[in-house]
Amino acid sequence: MCVLASLTTQAQDIKNGSKWNISNLEYEAKVNNNQTITFTAMAEGEELTFRLTPNKSKKNEFVIGEQPNADGFNPYNKASRAKLVNEQGWKLLCLYDKEDRLLEVLDGSFFGSGEKVAMGKWMQQIKGNYTDKYGEELQIGDEVIYKDGIACATFENIPFNGTVTGVIKISGNTHLDGTWEFVQTLQGLTLFEVEQDEYGFFKRTGEEQNLDWVDTEPRFGYASMVLLNDKLFRKMDKSTLRVMRNAILAKHGYMMSSPDLIEYFGSKPWFSPRPSNDGVFDELGIVERLNIELIKTEEANR
Repeated sequence: MCVLASLTTQAQDIKNGSKWNISNLEYEAKVNNNQTITFTAMAEGEELTFRLTPNKSKKNEFVIGEQPNADGFNPYNKASRAKLVNEQGWKLLCLYDKEDRLLEVLDGSFFGSGEKVAMGKWMQQIKGNYTDKYGEELQIGDEVIYKDGIACATFENIPFNGTVTGVIKISGNTHLDGTWEFVQTLQGLTLFEVEQDEYGFFKRTGEEQNLDWVDTEPRFGYASMVLLNDKLFRKMDKSTLRVMRNAILAKHGYMMSSPDLIEYFGSKPWFSPRPSNDGVFDELGIVERLNIELIKTEEANR
């Protein structure tokens, strides 16, 4: 195949006008006459843009660079290459730095409102069963909090300029009434009471409460299903990220070697280690593999 035909084939794999989601942003792809591809999004009135140039020797790989004469800002100036992945029904654009660390993943598998997609992913990360400071079990569902199987409160997510903030307003018959910033921890959730200033920013007031995860289900089970191409998981501390990364493997029965991980997962009723780790990595889905890479990069940046 000649070089031009090869480049044309690669460009066709990313359709002109296709939409690509990351966090709350929606990038639109434009295939140029020279077969380069321009990605453009708007964030708070600012244009974001970058360009892909097909790699002549590697199919579905691209060099990342600035869009010539663009007025917009390139948010991925640390990325040097991109790889297009079509696997298990997902169509993903993975951005890597010069050290071959996965920086970001743009999702072109489906298209919906960027804010709705980001909000749905956030809800998947916080839904589940917890115990509060009184030892009572609460279930966080879709905008409803249940106690003993009965709805006791409703809540709404409060975004800022279309970005999911992790701030939630709770109303109902519960001691959690108020506006809280939800932060994921190894134990469950830490809720920081917040108030909004005149500019719309949320500031913590000092009060906090903890909700402890009920261990009948994996704490980070969502990481096997939800692509972590948002920023909220990056609020976790480094030690929690390490456990979260290994939790993806533990779900497949991966036998840990570090004493602290052996102790942590060994205490979980859902964990069933295999006699050998042979074949574990072959069982991982594309979302699991990419999430492990994204978490590793975030750990390396701490």
